[in-house]
Amino acid sequence: MKHYAFSALLAGSLALSGCGQSGDTAKSGEQADAAAAAPAGWNAADACAMVDKAKMAKTAGKPVAEASLGLVHVSSGGSDATTSECSYIMEDGSRASVMLRWSPIGDNTPQAMALALNTAKQSAEAFGGSAEPVEGLGKSAFWIGKIDAMNIFIGDDKFAIITLPSHPSSKEQATALARELGA
Repeated sequence: MKHYAFSALLAGSLALSGCGQSGDTAKSGEQADAAAAAPAGWNAADACAMVDKAKMAKTAGKPVAEASLGLVHVSSGGSDATTSECSYIMEDGSRASVMLRWSPIGDNTPQAMALALNTAKQSAEAFGGSAEPVEGLGKSAFWIGKIDAMNIFIGDDKFAIITLPSHPSSKEQATALARELGA
């Protein structure tokens, strides 16, 4: 159930990215230039490089057996965003993930953030959960407790979703990782 809820929320979040393009994610010269324009220290095209197995193990408090990169899209330099997701399988079989997004047009507007929160609230409520704002984290952030997911808008151009294995301190663990990512 947790995976399906997360998938619905991730799809809603990615809708914000304006990724209306499809096809191959290989970098053309223009895409490489767009990726190079991303802020230093933020590689949205490789969430597994940003949060490696050791960092996730420290965050989740348990060893990571496997990490895999997926859902990669590199911005063409227009209005589409660079995104990726790193999925982790812990040695105990539990799962975690980090989705990163960078927008070349700085579209973390109050309207976009409110839309993301409202969409997450509706999705979470459909699964018997809730989405609650988290004050003092990034430009805006919200926690979805039912699936242990922290959604963070960082500055005008970055966004992350951190989903951790269920644990009483998951929110605090996700907050700490969000701060390491710049929130």
